[in-house]
Amino acid sequence: MKRNKRLDDASKLPNYFAIIAIAPAFLSVMAYELVEYFVNYNNTDYRPVVGLGMIIPMALLMELYTFFLSRHLNRKVNTLANAINQVAGGNYDVTLDVKKAAPMPDVAENFNKMTAELKSVHTLRNDFINDFSHEFKTPITSINGFANLLLETEVTEEERRQYLTIIAEESSRLSKLAEETLMMSRLDSQQNIIDQEWYALDEQIRQNLILLSKDWGAKLIEIDTDLNPVSYLGNPALMSHIWLNLISNAIKFTPGHGRITVNLKESGGKIYVSVADNGKGMTKEETSRIFNKYYQADASHATKGLGLGLSIAHRIVELCGGEIQVASTPGEGSTFTVILPTNVSR
Repeated sequence: MKRNKRLDDASKLPNYFAIIAIAPAFLSVMAYELVEYFVNYNNTDYRPVVGLGMIIPMALLMELYTFFLSRHLNRKVNTLANAINQVAGGNYDVTLDVKKAAPMPDVAENFNKMTAELKSVHTLRNDFINDFSHEFKTPITSINGFANLLLETEVTEEERRQYLTIIAEESSRLSKLAEETLMMSRLDSQQNIIDQEWYALDEQIRQNLILLSKDWGAKLIEIDTDLNPVSYLGNPALMSHIWLNLISNAIKFTPGHGRITVNLKESGGKIYVSVADNGKGMTKEETSRIFNKYYQADASHATKGLGLGLSIAHRIVELCGGEIQVASTPGEGSTFTVILPTNVSR
């Protein structure tokens, strides 16, 4: 089995420590003896040969101390090198005992933080691959299956319309998934908002509610609004993604005959837009990860999507110099609040 070069280097550390220790040990004893010799130069009872004879035992004592110290340090470094080697091999579960990491507790603590972050990224990547495959494969399979049915079998007019409806819906879903993926990639490389213009923010939110009326109407959800007139300088198309996403999520997780509240106000130099529902809510762990790319609180795939919607909304708000806050209680609902800086009035 081929040994790792880093571990071979780490195993040589005791020799390095020993070699490095010889010089200062020898020089320190020599310095001591030389000082003692000059101090006792006129002392007839002083025997320099006897004094110089102490060099060997004193050097040995210092060398023994350095040797055991180097062994202790070498064990620590070897443990760290072995842990790094495991992480390099893909094992992100390895951790170091901070209490036993002296004299390097900070190194051990930072190493544990690094492995925890790498494990999170690794898990997120694997989840994304699975979700990406699932979400893209499903509509493609449906489109292919129903298209073949139309081509290969005799179907009634009612069946034909039903199959075509499914093909249209799945095509639209596939298009949306591709659009979200491309938009997230584009926003990640974008540093500022372009194509800005003044428009009525309250009217935009109202129009987005109308666009989604079929969805909340089908579930008989009550919509309460308090939209104060606010003029905003921004990119209307990008801002619309925020409101459509937040309202769509509220509809998705609100039960039939539930309630969604949408508020807009301007106060203290900031614009506040909140979307609240009385749906199933989220745990603290879910709210802490809700804006991560590809994260879905609903891991059962009962809701369709790649988990990019809130990431896109968060990135757009970030580019606008604002922030999104979320407050949620399991079983009671969630409230998303977008806070934007007030632009200079026209």
